[in-house]
Amino acid sequence: AREKPVSSGNTYSAVTATPSDPTREQLRLVALHAAIPMFGFGFMDNLVMIQAGEAIDMSLGVTFGLSTMTAAGFGQCVSDVAGNTCGGIVSAIVAKMSLPHHGLTPDQLGLQNVRLTRTMGGCVGVVIGCLMGMTCLLFMDTTKAERAKKSKELTSIFGSIMEDSHKLVNAERATLWMLDETKDELWSRVSVHNDLRDVRVTINSGIAGACARTGKLINICDAYSDDRFDPEIDTLTGYHTKSIICIPIKEGEHNSGKVIGVIQMINKKEKGKNVKFFTENDEKLLTMLGLHVAAFTRIVGN
Repeated sequence: AREKPVSSGNTYSAVTATPSDPTREQLRLVALHAAIPMFGFGFMDNLVMIQAGEAIDMSLGVTFGLSTMTAAGFGQCVSDVAGNTCGGIVSAIVAKMSLPHHGLTPDQLGLQNVRLTRTMGGCVGVVIGCLMGMTCLLFMDTTKAERAKKSKELTSIFGSIMEDSHKLVNAERATLWMLDETKDELWSRVSVHNDLRDVRVTINSGIAGACARTGKLINICDAYSDDRFDPEIDTLTGYHTKSIICIPIKEGEHNSGKVIGVIQMINKKEKGKNVKFFTENDEKLLTMLGLHVAAFTRIVGN
């Protein structure tokens, strides 16, 4: 409140009264009025950003190989647009809550402790809102997009190995087996009646399994004469395996480290399509191929 000017001769001086300090209850209400709207904005911002970012990561991210951070950036753009268009809804909801008024005058609202209280209330509200918006992560598969991206990359590896690598050593067929350590299984995608299907075999059986267990190259001329050979895949695919070579893929550089997969070539061909055995030169070529596959899987894994 302002007092009337006091006359001193012909000179008037304006005496302004200092606003009274608000009570604790009034400061609490100031903080509440600042916190609740910001809680709504924080909650909506994070919820929309996470959901939009996940959708973009699963679609454009997988298709075009975008990083998760790039998808999150696009999600933030969607969230900002949503906040701009739906901000009035939050304000309307807060208005309908009929919160008790603090009863402070404009002069009191300009006091430093009131401004600080309002700022702190807004900060606390937006932080709590953002944290509540993140609770949707508890119900989401947060690694799904990364698995999809890695699956796409591995699919390209499988395609290259199965379609082109057998030409290096003049083999009839090639298979890339990847090791699933959690289940002690090798899995791959093989052609069954012109259709690619996932196949799993235990590492305790088969030539590829023996290669994965020992980490050593295996080259045999007659598969069915070797006790380690498992004819199950032949039965599934309708194919007949004769000569076979398996090269371990190791995670470390220079063919060191633990085994992460196996490259398998079947039925060496020579002129006239007579089935022969794989040579020492073939072993060297496939060892180099294994190093390239290992390097590629490291890049995909990172």
